Amino acid sequence: MKNILIVEDERVTAESIVFALESDSFNTHWLTSGNEAISYIKDNKIDLMLLDIGLPDISGFDVLRKIRKSSNLPIIIITARDDDADIVLGLEGLGADDYVTKPLSPRVLVARVRAQLRHSESKSLIDINETFLIDDNLQQISLKGNILNLTLAESKILQHLIKNPNRVHTREHLLSIVWDRPVGADTRTIDTHIASIRSSINEVDIENDYIKTHRGLGYSFIT
Repeated sequence: MKNILIVEDERVTAESIVFALESDSFNTHWLTSGNEAISYIKDNKIDLMLLDIGLPDISGFDVLRKIRKSSNLPIIIITARDDDADIVLGLEGLGADDYVTKPLSPRVLVARVRAQLRHSESKSLIDINETFLIDDNLQQISLKGNILNLTLAESKILQHLIKNPNRVHTREHLLSIVWDRPVGADTRTIDTHIASIRSSINEVDIENDYIKTHRGLGYSFIT
């Protein structure tokens, strides 16, 4: 079964979404705040998120912005607003995959969810130079056909480097990709994770140095 995260603070709306999805054989988890959602997806396997824009703690747009720093998770925004500018911001500016407006039609919502899941499955495998293969659905990275032994944090760091090659990523930025920590946090944590990532890569390919260290700056993935 696919796991759907619902982030919606209106109980009646949330309960109708849960009923519609579970009636169609989806697993659901319901949260009422944006910060809860950001924390939840870091440690749980989610296939799609339904995200309300008007949340009580932070804007759904802020949630979307933070998630898109490190994840291609399919996200459908839910809005009571009919302002085209808000919809364009969500879809084009911040990277939402689709939107639905309130009041919701359960049948239309389920159809939108299924459409996005089909689209996500078709693009879940990312092949990098026939060397690295990223499976976004399984959160796995393979090198020359061998699955790398990585923690979730290490996988997020390596995925970000691979998807944004040939540019320097500072330690502070890589910290924010995994933990959303402010600048000034202990950047030595990143050095430890990079060392572990390199060790996992070397178990498969010891001849090539895919990750370059930029002294005093950060790291880059070299293609």
